[in-house]
Amino acid sequence: MNETDQGSLVIRARGIQRVWDPRVWGTFIGAAGATVFVTAYRGALPALWPVVSIIVWAVTLLAYLIAVFVIPRTFPKTSRVSARSGFIYLGSVVAMLLVIRLGTSLLENTGHAELRSALIVAAVGLHFLPFAAAFHTPMFTSLGVSMAVLGAIGLLLGWFWDPRAAAALAVISGVVMLGIIAADAVRTFQKPLPHPIG
Repeated sequence: MNETDQGSLVIRARGIQRVWDPRVWGTFIGAAGATVFVTAYRGALPALWPVVSIIVWAVTLLAYLIAVFVIPRTFPKTSRVSARSGFIYLGSVVAMLLVIRLGTSLLENTGHAELRSALIVAAVGLHFLPFAAAFHTPMFTSLGVSMAVLGAIGLLLGWFWDPRAAAALAVISGVVMLGIIAADAVRTFQKPLPHPIG
């Protein structure tokens, strides 16, 4: 299925048919990062939680693959991205790396190096926030806020309660990332193709 409304320049297709579209291939980065969060930190969880987390991740990953690549959805014409967006992207990445580096030093100096996973989650989340305006993609706001909050919770719980909470929140953030990306695709499933007037 690949329908086009010439008047509105809206295409209805499966993601697998439009892998070159940033709204499709761009999700690879998020999905890969989400997978790293789950697989890298689940080992720090107690009892059966490492197994539970990998099962939940696998189910969420399957939902992501189906939503993004299999089920037909609408692809409206994309807005032009300015050169300024590239600088915003680079600046956000540099700021994220700087926060992680400085934050890691602080955690190590205070004897809380095991909380680095939550720090990374928070930094990654914050670096997503400028992308919403730069790339005209509101999903980055919900993604950035969710991860920043989860990272902050992990840092607080890990600092004042149990250090394993940082790893737990990192694993949860990976699942949440996949869920938000899949939900953004689901949002366009039932959206009808608009018809030009006249």
